[in-house]
Amino acid sequence: MMDEKLEAMRSATGGLALRLIGVMTLAILPLALISFYQTAQVMKESDNLSETVLLDRTERAASRERELIQSALGAAKALAETEIVMAEDANLCNGVLQSLVKGDNSYSMAGYLTASGRVACASAMNDETLRIGRDMFSKIQQSNGDAEFWSNTSSGPQAALSLAVPVGPVAERQGYVWISIPYALANTLLQNNTSDVDLVIFDATGAPLAADFTEEELFAFLPQGRSLNDFVQPQRQLYTGLNQQGEKRQFAVVPIMEDQAFVMGSWEPEDVAPFPLMGRVMALYFPLLMWGVGILVAYFGTHRLVIRHIQRLRVWMRLYAAGRSEVRSARLDNAPEELEAVAQAFRDMAQRLSNQERQRAEDLTEKTILLKEVHHRVKNNLQLICSIMNMQVRNARSDEAKRLLRRVQERVMALAAVHRYLYTARKLSMVRADLLLEDIISQMVVVGGMDSAKSRVKISTNFAPIEITPEQSVPLSLMVTEAVTNAIKYCGARQDGAGWISLVLSDLGQDEVCFSIVNSKGEPLKASAADEPSLGRSLIQSFASQLQGRIEVEDLPERYGIHVTFGIMFDNEEDDEEAA
Repeated sequence: MMDEKLEAMRSATGGLALRLIGVMTLAILPLALISFYQTAQVMKESDNLSETVLLDRTERAASRERELIQSALGAAKALAETEIVMAEDANLCNGVLQSLVKGDNSYSMAGYLTASGRVACASAMNDETLRIGRDMFSKIQQSNGDAEFWSNTSSGPQAALSLAVPVGPVAERQGYVWISIPYALANTLLQNNTSDVDLVIFDATGAPLAADFTEEELFAFLPQGRSLNDFVQPQRQLYTGLNQQGEKRQFAVVPIMEDQAFVMGSWEPEDVAPFPLMGRVMALYFPLLMWGVGILVAYFGTHRLVIRHIQRLRVWMRLYAAGRSEVRSARLDNAPEELEAVAQAFRDMAQRLSNQERQRAEDLTEKTILLKEVHHRVKNNLQLICSIMNMQVRNARSDEAKRLLRRVQERVMALAAVHRYLYTARKLSMVRADLLLEDIISQMVVVGGMDSAKSRVKISTNFAPIEITPEQSVPLSLMVTEAVTNAIKYCGARQDGAGWISLVLSDLGQDEVCFSIVNSKGEPLKASAADEPSLGRSLIQSFASQLQGRIEVEDLPERYGIHVTFGIMFDNEEDDEEAA
């Protein structure tokens, strides 16, 4: 059972296709893994490069806005360093600020706010200026920075992006210089930079300062679940997610004024395919996919080009082994040249073996015919000898001469019976001992009756159907002849006047045979029998020795028996030849 399981496992795991898959795996899979790793690294570097490019594009998109803010911040710092704004001459301060606003269209308003929150001077002294000053002062008090940004949310041309710069150190704060940039200009600069991005500038508190869209659109611009304050960080950031409208966007955040102002760009993702991850997955797993495709191609290619032809060759061989030798017409279906050569070699071999088997069968038939002819001629010659001896018996004058001639005639007839059986038998390698002995006994009865016509001997036989070799048939037939002759000669009559002889051929098993002959004892049926020398017993022992048998003698008051046990000596060469 275990051997069958091991054989099944060996056949399942030892096939050509599986071995080829193993070899290709050892050859291709390491390269596929290396390519997989390199592709992953390239994709990672590509993602990093794409992030850098997107951040740079966002920074460039807000470059003009950043330059405008830096210019205004520089102007405010320059004014803060002069003594003009701190002088008590308000007219002089107003004139300087008016010149600044008129000289640069980028500014809509400029002013100076004292430490107490009073507008000391401005480019235009009006109610709007005073209101802006009050709003600015409330925001400045909440910050300790060097500059403060805030958005004036008033409508109309006064809407502006304002920044303030402190005058003097913190301990001796004297006031603040502020400059306002009109929203119209700031938003126009953002809109003119690029059309494929939405931009918003916000301060460190997350408050929007400028945008290229309306205030109502700001809510839809922001990422879901996040506010501008969440992106207030000193480093550049890239975030991919959904905006408030559920659209997938890429958000890039870049500081334009260190820790003070930031710009966020909302970009449409570059990968707009129906299945955006499919391309990346295919690029990443393409080496492994090629390995799998290579394995499948190798498997089916091997099966198509090799395995199916080998399986067909195996079927031919099994059919040939089962006795179907006609494989000359068997052909492979579009097989490679090498396998076709193997198939042709098998067909040639099968044809040669078929011819040899046919020739061997013809030779065996001829040999059998010749052998039967020999047995036939020997049988005829022996029968002729018996006829001549029968004539001599009739011409003999003394009873002793007749008796001796009949004994010789019986032996010759036993030999003739053997050759007659071999001549008529279909199988020459083995002889049916029971049929042979029946033939011999029938002749012996006739001869015995002729020898003593008035004697009454009852002969019974019980022969099992046993096959022996032709070499054993001759000594067995002669031994039985002598044993029957002696039994007839020494058989005694019982009180009722009848004698009996019992012959038994039995199969003991394990290729052993026992021949037994038992005769009754009493008053001898032949008066001269007890006085004659026992030559027959010596011949029986000699023939039993030729059979390599064992003799057991049973001598009881009422009967006398001889039991010969011998083994069947098979001739392997004869068996093989007959089987062929």
